[in-house]
Amino acid sequence: MWIKSYYLYYYAIIGISWITSAANGAILDSRCYLEGGGSAESFLATEDLTVGSIIGKLRINGDPNAETGDINLSLREKNAPVEIVAGTKDLALSVELDKEGLRGPSSIYVNVICVRRRSTDPSFVIPVNVRVTDVNDNAPQWIGTPYTLTLSEVTVPGTRILQGARAEDADQPGPFSTVEYQVLPGPYAQLVQFLNPLEGTLVLKKALDYEQLQNFTVKLRAQDQGTPPRHSDTLLRVVITDADDQNPKFLRESYSAELPADGRAGELRMRPEPLKAVDQDEGICAPIQYTIVQSQDAKYFRVHPHNGVITLLTPIGYADLTHGATLVVKATQIDNPDRYALTTVQLTRPGTHSDLSSLTFVQKRFVMRIREDTAVGNRILALPTNKPGKHLKYTIADPINSQFFSVGSLGELVLAKPLDYEKMTKHEFQVIASDGLTNSTSAEVTLEVIDVNDWEPRFRETHYEFMVPKSSLQSRADSFEGVLIGKVEAADGDRNDKLELSLRGQHAGLFEIDATGNIYMRPEQLQSLNESTVHLIAIATDSGVPPRSTSVPVSVTMEGLTLAQSSWNNSMLGMFGMIVGLFLLIIMALSCYIVRSKKQRKGSSGGLSLGRNRVHSQAHSSVSSANLVTHEKLAGNANGASVTSGGVSVLHMKHAAGNNMTLTNPINNGLHHVGSGASSSMALGNAVNLLERERERERERQRESYAATVRSIVSRASANGQLYEEDEIEHDSLSQHDQQQTTPENNNRKTVTAGVGGVTTISTTSNGNAVGAASNLLSASDTMGSSENNLTVYF
Repeated sequence: MWIKSYYLYYYAIIGISWITSAANGAILDSRCYLEGGGSAESFLATEDLTVGSIIGKLRINGDPNAETGDINLSLREKNAPVEIVAGTKDLALSVELDKEGLRGPSSIYVNVICVRRRSTDPSFVIPVNVRVTDVNDNAPQWIGTPYTLTLSEVTVPGTRILQGARAEDADQPGPFSTVEYQVLPGPYAQLVQFLNPLEGTLVLKKALDYEQLQNFTVKLRAQDQGTPPRHSDTLLRVVITDADDQNPKFLRESYSAELPADGRAGELRMRPEPLKAVDQDEGICAPIQYTIVQSQDAKYFRVHPHNGVITLLTPIGYADLTHGATLVVKATQIDNPDRYALTTVQLTRPGTHSDLSSLTFVQKRFVMRIREDTAVGNRILALPTNKPGKHLKYTIADPINSQFFSVGSLGELVLAKPLDYEKMTKHEFQVIASDGLTNSTSAEVTLEVIDVNDWEPRFRETHYEFMVPKSSLQSRADSFEGVLIGKVEAADGDRNDKLELSLRGQHAGLFEIDATGNIYMRPEQLQSLNESTVHLIAIATDSGVPPRSTSVPVSVTMEGLTLAQSSWNNSMLGMFGMIVGLFLLIIMALSCYIVRSKKQRKGSSGGLSLGRNRVHSQAHSSVSSANLVTHEKLAGNANGASVTSGGVSVLHMKHAAGNNMTLTNPINNGLHHVGSGASSSMALGNAVNLLERERERERERQRESYAATVRSIVSRASANGQLYEEDEIEHDSLSQHDQQQTTPENNNRKTVTAGVGGVTTISTTSNGNAVGAASNLLSASDTMGSSENNLTVYF
């Protein structure tokens, strides 16, 4: 027996040594594993990397040298954009890369196959990922170029003349694709500018004049923010159209003619040339209509409305117009009656000296409307007299208006100082004309100033910063009334303009601003904020034509929001901690319950003698078999007869020549043990308590198990004539002590009794000996007699 054990021990030592050697060999052979661990390789490559360049070196253990190496490296993919340099671990680029995916791949994913040389081990597959990083390899490209604009010469400076000019950069989002716009230096670059470098909106910077400039071209540049930056240029051509900003003009400042000597009616011949006026707006060339301003002598004459020919209507005598006459001719644009020009026609009779007549203006009152943006130096009105010429001297009597206006030697009124509608809406003054001798005359001049939107709104501060205290937010957290953040102040220099205030920005929807500049915020909307400082843009837009606007940055720091967010985070952490703690308590309770259940099962097994099925043979003390079922019970009385009730069945079988085998099933609806002794009573009480806690399903399952085991044992015993061979029975150390000796008997008595509940109990007893007289299970099993080779199975 010990020789057999020795061989088993020897073979076990050899097997363990072999397994250990194999494991050490596998661990020592680290070929094809990645250095430092891991299961995949990753590389970064810029998209401007040239073909053939080395992307990186594979961190694979082993030597891929063709002659002296111990591994082979290859790629699984065919026509891969990368390749492994022969005999090395270098990964080289074989195609052009492009982050945008236009000229090449934007990323690479291949599988490297590593094979161990001189080994039957399977190959290793190592994924390799190459990420392509962006470089500034694309310049911005203008969309819809070249640009052509048509502008009127009266376009006000500051007007947005081009919106939507755009250039796109194909690089990835970031500084390489952020485009800035600018007007390149040139002869006309001062006329336009971009409103914002990041926005393709072009505004007019200076006033235009069709009479001086009919068109111009500027060069625009779109440039990204790379280092170095890339750019592209385009042209903007601006065509200026003439506007009706000029009055008609006569070719001569004054005309003269002689009346017929005989006074006959007819056409008068003008000197130095025929009467004619033209529109100074060359691009418009509006048709002109001629009329004679009403006067005392105008009734004798008529002017043709289209060609300006003056005709004497009725014959005049020698007593009429003896001193001649002075006519004022008005040339008016047909499409705009506010645009006109005046000239004088001096008529004389042969042989008379009209120069001795008194000096007078052709009109006693001149009225005109003028825009406030009229340029200084422009002639705005003609003040003709009946004696035109450079010998007259003109004076403006009002000292204030004399600063704004002046009168030339030919009677033209010239603007000397810029007008301002906001300061003075009307100019009324008197002009005096004198020949330097005794003759002088005067006329009233009224000029109405037309308002122009020439002022942009202005904020009082260049940057507004507001701090919202915690108390303001907490006091109105549940109120629908907005919290006053602060106030911005803006004003417009134009008298009749009204301002409209608005807010722009990512979180502008959480705030409101009224017409007075008060900024409000609703506390209930703070839940959507994840910042303690909000940056806004306040914009003020006037009601002028065209409207003008300006903006100012506004920063709002919310003290309460920061505290609220921190308390919110703490509360969430506390709630999470409570959940974790509750989960741990549940786990501990379940663990305690499981441990307690196991202890109760073990205790009940010990107290009730429940345990493994035991197979006892009188020939070999006591033997146990662990391959039967998991519950057993044995009940005995003091008289030596086994008594069971409530569904307990005892089967006594004859074995060989006079040997008995008894099978006992303890599972029943109400287990009762009849015996004498304190231990039997305690076992009975414990059994009752245990069975009350058992569920009906468990009992049914155990019954079925027991019944199946009994049928198997009975079948084997009936077929073979014995239950186990002698060498299959192990000694039960639990039953080797306290065995009780009984007197052998040659004859046994079989007794059949009716148990409780209609269960039949079959038992075999020895004459005058008890089957189970002791309180424990093993002692009870040993009292069946040692002279007979009894085999008892408990299950």
